Amino acid sequence: MLTVDILGWLAMLSSILYLCFGLPLQIIKNYKNKSTQGLSLFLIVFCAITLVMWSLYAWVRTPVDWYILGANLPGFFFSLTLLFQFWLYREGSQKV
Repeated sequence: MLTVDILGWLAMLSSILYLCFGLPLQIIKNYKNKSTQGLSLFLIVFCAITLVMWSLYAWVRTPVDWYILGANLPGFFFSLTLLFQFWLYREGSQKV
């Protein structure tokens, strides 16, 4: 295995750990509290934009860069869930 492959796997693993454990824990916390209080909408919007841009970049490369795609695409879906929670738990909404 080449050094670049090892680095790719390590980068993908660290991103997946952050994005697939950190963001879901925040989603669960928001769900339990029925609130996104203390979470920055600005941060989540730019997180989602960044993750989708990296995913698109990985997809259009020839050949497809599976390290980048595998590391960023799951996080994009979790950030979409957080954006949905901002809408769901917005001020003035009915209690679910």
